[in-house]
Amino acid sequence: MTDTMARILFAVLSTVRLRMVSRMVCRRFPAVLAVVVLAGCAADDTPRPMHVAARVADAVVRLDVSEIPAGRQITTVALVDPAGIEIPAREREVITREEGRGGNAGPGVGIGASGGSSSGIRPHISLGYLFSGDDDVRRSQRLTAEIPLSDPTAYAAGYRDWRVLVRYRDQLGQLQEVRIPAPPPGQ
Repeated sequence: MTDTMARILFAVLSTVRLRMVSRMVCRRFPAVLAVVVLAGCAADDTPRPMHVAARVADAVVRLDVSEIPAGRQITTVALVDPAGIEIPAREREVITREEGRGGNAGPGVGIGASGGSSSGIRPHISLGYLFSGDDDVRRSQRLTAEIPLSDPTAYAAGYRDWRVLVRYRDQLGQLQEVRIPAPPPGQ
């Protein structure tokens, strides 16, 4: 249970305890408590955390930032050396993927038959226009980037002191950042 959920539950229990004056309220308390607890456990609308992965291949740090929430704009992808100097990515590519449900809209052709063995079979062809039934489209973004290592030997000797940095603007325009440990060489 998160700290926020614990505070909400405490506030509800305190209020209910103070207002329990009738027997009817006392009987409904378990149901009210169950609803409050289930509501606290329900998923919220906060964006999921994005996933940042890094590896080193051919003297290049390759980054993969996936599951980027809608409205989040990546501003900086860099490798930070032990002195705090940022080495920005030179090659960046953003891939946007859209998934939709509900079928395709457009002209359609239907082929069928009716009847039976005693009355005969009557084939038919129908022409029409199919309208999309569902506008639910799920968009996801993924960013790939490459940062060449100017001195792969020095990096290999002290990679534990390096960091990968991803800076972004959230839905409110606030500048945020994620830092992960730099990957070991050869991984």
